[in-house]
Amino acid sequence: MSKYQLEWKALLQKEKTFKGWKIRSSGGDLLIRVPEETDMDVLQMQFSDLIGPFAPLMKSPKGTLKFYVGNSAEFDFIFTLN
Repeated sequence: MSKYQLEWKALLQKEKTFKGWKIRSSGGDLLIRVPEETDMDVLQMQFSDLIGPFAPLMKSPKGTLKFYVGNSAEFDFIFTLN
């Protein structure tokens, strides 16, 4: 697991914006389960706006990170951060 991935995971777990989200690491990616009642279409459209303000806070060297996001055992969308 990269420092960049660990930094994102820690940030998502502590920020109130992401309360109720369960975040796990898997290889070089993050698996995120959001509450079941989440409107996944809306979340997919707004995902970059939600996490974007936090990107400049990362101190580790930047790399590609994939966020697999869903509200069930299956993911609904993949967001790739370059």
